[in-house]
Amino acid sequence: MNASAPQAEASPKIDKPFWSRELPTSNDVIKGELAEPGEWVVANIQPDGSWPVNAQRVEWRGHAIWIIPLMKKHYPAVAMKVVPGISRSDCEELLMRFVSNLSWVESCGHIVVELSRSNPPAPLVLLREKGMVTCESFDLSYFPTPTDSRAPLALALMREGRGLNHPAYSFLSFFRVLEVVFGRHKWKRWVEAAIDTVNGYGAQEVVRMLRAKGIQDIGNHLYKSGRCAIAHASEQPIVDPDKPDDFRRLTSEAPLIRALAQKAIEEGLGVETRNTVYRNHLHELAGFKKILGAEVIELLQKNKEDTVQRMIDIPDINVELFDKPPYEPLKKLTPRVMERDDKSRLYILFSSADETVRFRLGLDFAEERLLFSPFTDVGIMDTGSAASARRVREVRRFEQELFGNGRLRIVNSDTGEIISWKGAYIPVNMFQDLEGCAAQLAMWDRTAARRQDYEDRYGARLAWYAQGYTIQVVPKV
Repeated sequence: MNASAPQAEASPKIDKPFWSRELPTSNDVIKGELAEPGEWVVANIQPDGSWPVNAQRVEWRGHAIWIIPLMKKHYPAVAMKVVPGISRSDCEELLMRFVSNLSWVESCGHIVVELSRSNPPAPLVLLREKGMVTCESFDLSYFPTPTDSRAPLALALMREGRGLNHPAYSFLSFFRVLEVVFGRHKWKRWVEAAIDTVNGYGAQEVVRMLRAKGIQDIGNHLYKSGRCAIAHASEQPIVDPDKPDDFRRLTSEAPLIRALAQKAIEEGLGVETRNTVYRNHLHELAGFKKILGAEVIELLQKNKEDTVQRMIDIPDINVELFDKPPYEPLKKLTPRVMERDDKSRLYILFSSADETVRFRLGLDFAEERLLFSPFTDVGIMDTGSAASARRVREVRRFEQELFGNGRLRIVNSDTGEIISWKGAYIPVNMFQDLEGCAAQLAMWDRTAARRQDYEDRYGARLAWYAQGYTIQVVPKV
């Protein structure tokens, strides 16, 4: 998989659901590092999909890029400070490439309405407020890093085509993607081979519609009545902006050319969509494969015994959930035991320094899956102190938030590199009692406060365990 995740700072803790909060003002956002003096370049965005309500700082291609959230009376934006050794023009191009990558991952067409510069960054004033779809923050666990030199242009054209509210010019942008990927002559052969397998909303319906009209050479039809008719006005066919039939035809055929452009980027340039990444789920074990090495992976996949003793350096890990505040007890967990079963699975047991917190991961190399259950693979021992009660509380919060469609991330404690990540946890035939969850956390808050009061008064650790609490320990591998 040709992808890596840019390093992004976690979003701040939020006291209300993002959909119930008012949008921030520019004064709420432009502060701290964003308010530092210097020459800033800003790409003001008209979102084509959801946009965050929180600022995000992202390290990408060695530079700090800020995602500026939706705000009252201002466009959202991406911004960076011009640094020595890189020109303003290069910074602007870097921002545009970032937006194109982001649009590819999000399957939408964010439009850059204006490039500006200011000190500090000042997004463009929104002359007319309109409804926009919001999200907490962007999930950049997958963010493509294409190596093919044609990819940046193809992604930029894809973003433009998705974002244009104009059937003719968006059609032309999508067709240009085919020409970038396959050249002016080879695209037709590729379309002929791909036309019956291309997917995407409405694509095959368009294929059936065109064939029902007697059009068998669909690639030639798209080229002559679409690409050439839009680009030229000297010979027929010509797309006339005032003819409703031309408007309706291009609109009806848009799902097919859009899907072909996306398929061309995936197949021709190797830049996967996020749906493909989720479907193949190679990211779940990619980091562990790098750590274990090719020889060990081959033995596990073939379910063979290793006759050579090996030293494998497995790093300490932080256990996180995307878009959730960190869990202190789940930081810097050290690998303790590594065992395998008879089904190409490797199990690694991690624990805290005092071994009161345990966390088990299963690596299934036959199915390319990271195995983890909040019911059996995390354990916390209550030692009776106030600090222990706070640890238990945080582990319980982790379990609750994972059960509530949390997205698990395993991170190298030393480098911050994401080793593994999973999609949202989907409980089956179960539901979450939110009031019960809140009551459980409140109980541990009270327990911690009571124990802290005792320790402050008597300077001694409590020697009792929380009443009614069953210690959960990770099952032996």
